[in-house]
Amino acid sequence: MAQTPQSPNKIGPLTFAPAATSTDTGITALAGGGQTGATLLTAQFNKVSTVASGNDSVALPAIGVTPSKLGAIGSQVIVRNAGSNSLQVYGSGTDTINDVATGTGVAVGSGKTAIFICHSYSAAGVGNWYMVLSA
Repeated sequence: MAQTPQSPNKIGPLTFAPAATSTDTGITALAGGGQTGATLLTAQFNKVSTVASGNDSVALPAIGVTPSKLGAIGSQVIVRNAGSNSLQVYGSGTDTINDVATGTGVAVGSGKTAIFICHSYSAAGVGNWYMVLSA
């Protein structure tokens, strides 16, 4: 009988504690775009189905220091733009994406998927997300 490999919950000094995964589909981006009022993403896997016009917007969860919570350092948020226009993604509050100014955001083209990785959180309360975009 074949054995199924098991993953240890502790490797050296590190403890593995995966965050709960969640999915949200049928998301509608904020019409007209902008960071203020952007549709807040609350799941790890997000499918934005309605992007009615170019630069309609969504916002990533706020970065914080609570372990195993979406927005904790090391967490990932995946955004699929299934809409027909380019989607603009913003950080929450003063959080940045790819070191771009807070109110600028980054574009995710129609039919593209982006992975946002929570990189760091400063004592001043500013978080940094970094994006990997699919081809």
